[in-house]
Amino acid sequence: MNGEPSRLGRYWLAGRLGAGGQGVVYEAYDEAANRVAVKVLHAYLSGDSTLRRRFLREVTAAQRVASFCTARIIGHDLEGERPYLVSEFVSGPSLRRAAPFSGDDLHRLALGVATALAAIHQAGVVHRDLKPENVLLGPDGPRVIDFGIARAAGLSMTSTGELTGTPMYMAPEVFDGGRAEPPADVFAWGALVCFAATGRDLFHAPTTVAVIHRLLTDEPDLSALPPALREPVAAALDKDPANRPTAHALLTTLLSGARPPAHGGEQAPMAAAAHAAAAMRPPESLAGRPALGQVAEHFYASLPPHERDLARQLLLRLVDVREGEDSTRQATTEELVEGRPEAERLLAELERASLVERGAGTVSMGRAALLRAWPRLHEWVSGDREALSRHRRLGEAARRWAAHGRLPEDLLQGTALREVMTWAPQTPEHLTLNPTEQAFVEASTAQAAGRARRPAGPGGAGWSAAASPSCWSPR
Repeated sequence: MNGEPSRLGRYWLAGRLGAGGQGVVYEAYDEAANRVAVKVLHAYLSGDSTLRRRFLREVTAAQRVASFCTARIIGHDLEGERPYLVSEFVSGPSLRRAAPFSGDDLHRLALGVATALAAIHQAGVVHRDLKPENVLLGPDGPRVIDFGIARAAGLSMTSTGELTGTPMYMAPEVFDGGRAEPPADVFAWGALVCFAATGRDLFHAPTTVAVIHRLLTDEPDLSALPPALREPVAAALDKDPANRPTAHALLTTLLSGARPPAHGGEQAPMAAAAHAAAAMRPPESLAGRPALGQVAEHFYASLPPHERDLARQLLLRLVDVREGEDSTRQATTEELVEGRPEAERLLAELERASLVERGAGTVSMGRAALLRAWPRLHEWVSGDREALSRHRRLGEAARRWAAHGRLPEDLLQGTALREVMTWAPQTPEHLTLNPTEQAFVEASTAQAAGRARRPAGPGGAGWSAAASPSCWSPR
């Protein structure tokens, strides 16, 4: 993730999921390896007080929405340098990628999105940007996401009166100077169901002006829809917002097959509708990627026992611990393979599994988020945090000594050497020293022993090493 943040608060970012005019959405993991989606305001917009207020409005609105066929809001931080919103991760493709659908799957999709709109409107919120990109097809059915331009019903569009939304899915009244109210979301639902059935945008045209003209004047062709959907969609696409059914009425109709009235009741069977929609699945070829931790654990489990031990050693060398905080580090290939040529082949396998990245003579963790996404690695680091910190500092000193010609003045001595000799015998087997590090400790110990054998000066005897170099032999 070159140039991207690796952490936001307690969340470790694993990679971009998408970006829009307001911000960037990342796959991320918390301390308990829970996979989430983090939406971050663009850096260049973070100082814009108007946009910060709009982002706050999004969070406030989204938190009021029941999680029926929507991505649940988990947390947020709106006071920091980069405001962000955390929501439930939906593993699956967007409707834009997965369409077209037919039969029961098409009906379930229409039902699921209508249910999401009913929940959104029940909370007093208008989505205002319902489109195929904002419907994800997860393992438990369709989910409506992204309240990037959502607002509480009754508020003005924006402080500047700017046009917000995607023209092909915007209602005619918006272009006539009206505001996007709940009926505008219902209109978008109708256009979205047509896209789901055909894989084509209902009001597509070569220019925005042409799109608007079609929205205001065309009577759409609904012949691709099955009879059970044709009438509800036609009602939703009525040019007059007063004639459109509510989202509650739509989901009731889709559950019962009754004709949608112009006005629906306040209470709708959203739970039943969400349960019915959950049976929809995306095409197998577009199923969502497994979580980072699942990928890592599957790879680790496929290794023979002796290679698992080596994989642990290699991965731990890509972790640093400073002041109790762990992070990833870049190591040279030589540091990892020196004295163990079999490590080269395993590094190649780790790279193919995307667990490490290799550059020109360097190796680093594939994603810093792996430190939290993979419970096994997190457990390794947590169990050896103090030893890892000492091992890293020793390794840094050894590499400086080797890079500068192995000069005696760069060796450990005095308190530093005594501390190393104190904790050396307790070093875990998976934190072995490579040949350069071993030579560094042996040379440091030998130098100290040589000084100790010299005649003592008037002030007293010299110091004698408490441990022999042999205690550093690789295990």
